[in-house]
Amino acid sequence: MEYQVNFGFHAFSVPSAVVDNLIRLAKENHLKVLLYLLRYPDKQFTVSQIASFLRMPEEQAEDALAFWSQVNILEEKSEGTQLELFPSAPPPAPKPAAPAVSVQDMPFSVPVPEPETKPVSAPAPKPEASPEQQQELRKLKLSQFGLQEFFTTETISEMISSSPELRKLIRIAEEKYYQKAINQMQANSLVWMYAYLGMPAEVILILLKYCSETEHLSQNYLNKVAAGWYEDEILTKEAAEKKVSELMEFYTYTNYICRVFELDARPTKNQKEYIELWQPMGFSEELLKYARDLSVEATGKVNFKYIHPILLEWNQKQITEIQEAKEHHDEYIQLLISKNKKSRKQKKENPEDDAAQKERMEELDKYLDLIN
Repeated sequence: MEYQVNFGFHAFSVPSAVVDNLIRLAKENHLKVLLYLLRYPDKQFTVSQIASFLRMPEEQAEDALAFWSQVNILEEKSEGTQLELFPSAPPPAPKPAAPAVSVQDMPFSVPVPEPETKPVSAPAPKPEASPEQQQELRKLKLSQFGLQEFFTTETISEMISSSPELRKLIRIAEEKYYQKAINQMQANSLVWMYAYLGMPAEVILILLKYCSETEHLSQNYLNKVAAGWYEDEILTKEAAEKKVSELMEFYTYTNYICRVFELDARPTKNQKEYIELWQPMGFSEELLKYARDLSVEATGKVNFKYIHPILLEWNQKQITEIQEAKEHHDEYIQLLISKNKKSRKQKKENPEDDAAQKERMEELDKYLDLIN
């Protein structure tokens, strides 16, 4: 059996993005609230009025309004809730009036009560969410629309054509960073950052510049960094510039470590974690090379896990000169030898020594064999 809409009734518009992109994510209550607001686009309502008409708790109505606000279908005004599709988009063209139909001609009748139109006072402002609650909301928003394509080509075109700022952003991105016309995936990412995450164009341009300078302009990396900035609330020019300054310092130091340690490949995630811990210690190139050499002598390779406790020890003892480091290492080796001799003596006196102590002695022997 096939179905079609009976347009004998009064009809109203629904933003195409609701069906194209959001309907699978919206809950039943979300859709009820949106349809009610769309039915009366020129009216303004309080949460209690919406909840009363739809016979749902006010908490559910608030949840629905928050959902549609987060995805830029609704815009909250000070005097009430006003519907607007992507705030800068032009209003849809008016639909032609439906032909008059008598009640007898209708297959069924659905009463549509007019909403209360008497002036109402603005609702009391809600208490501001704590930083922890705000971060949870940002995580929820990212989980609803992750790093995926969800805008249709039509929606993207409509948004770009209706927003001078977005058009300028894309033009600069094409000319300065991509150096060619952007494709659908790249346009989707920029629109996602601008319209869904609410990142100002100037912040997005700072992000593009950073990714370009570090040769990480792939869409996956760009989207991942943008999501991280959104979650950490880096949404102003000042915050973005400060973050990029920190990232560039780490990027420069990482390249420095790669050169000193003579690494052929980019550092792994675990290695970057170690590098991040070493950066504030401020060791000279000479000390870093010495730590590298100790690792190669002991393990046969540049082993970050081996180097890390060495650098920690030097940092705690405020060792800044190569001679101090060598003397400290010689003392450490002598201590190991002394402990090894003591363990052997204890084993002779107590032949029923436990397996754990035997294993420790074997490890000491292997280490001493490597460095001697």
